[in-house]
Amino acid sequence: MGAALRLDLLRPRPAAETMPSAFVETLFDQYASHFDASLVGTLDYRGPQLIRAGLGGCHGRVLDLGCGTGLMGAELRPLAGWLEGWDISAEMLREAGAKGIYDRLEKADLSALPVPAERWDLVTAADVFSYLGALERIVGWVALALVPGGSFAFTTEAHDGPEPLVLRESRRYAHSEPYLRALLAEAGFGEVTVRRGMLRRDRGAEIESFVVLSRRNPDMMAAIGEAVVTA
Repeated sequence: MGAALRLDLLRPRPAAETMPSAFVETLFDQYASHFDASLVGTLDYRGPQLIRAGLGGCHGRVLDLGCGTGLMGAELRPLAGWLEGWDISAEMLREAGAKGIYDRLEKADLSALPVPAERWDLVTAADVFSYLGALERIVGWVALALVPGGSFAFTTEAHDGPEPLVLRESRRYAHSEPYLRALLAEAGFGEVTVRRGMLRRDRGAEIESFVVLSRRNPDMMAAIGEAVVTA
């Protein structure tokens, strides 16, 4: 139930840079049935709309990482020729499936993805990376999963301190803009745009996010991404 994360918050500097997968899966399995009402109705969640505002045109094959109940999928459906959603929580996937938004849904642990066997034109992750922590592996994986010139759009909670990422009292990670830009550059992404926006509310306070839109450089070797994934 997140005890390890609570202990980490007592340290001057958190020892772990990744959230336990079992905690994330259990959390969202329990949350699934009232997720939409709580997140949208109570917390004024805007992640999918923030990402959608930066996307234009059609994107062919689209992968929604950490799709949850399909809030991001509802924004992506008009843009996608094929829409796929992956999530660690079977109960969240059940809720998403009932909406009939996705062409395919798959249970997957985003912290331990194998080298991708398919390619997509657009990969999104709305309010997902707060539960992953360190992003080196997932950014490298996305670089491999995109077609040359493909787009990657995601949100993180905004952190303006000197650290690359921090674990907050909410037991969610926040990331710095220099960290995100450096990771994307190393993995072969160009045309990186970072905007700020209000992601949601927490205990009455607005939680600010980075909304990141990037494109994989067509001439970058996929080996760069593979090196990050397998490191």
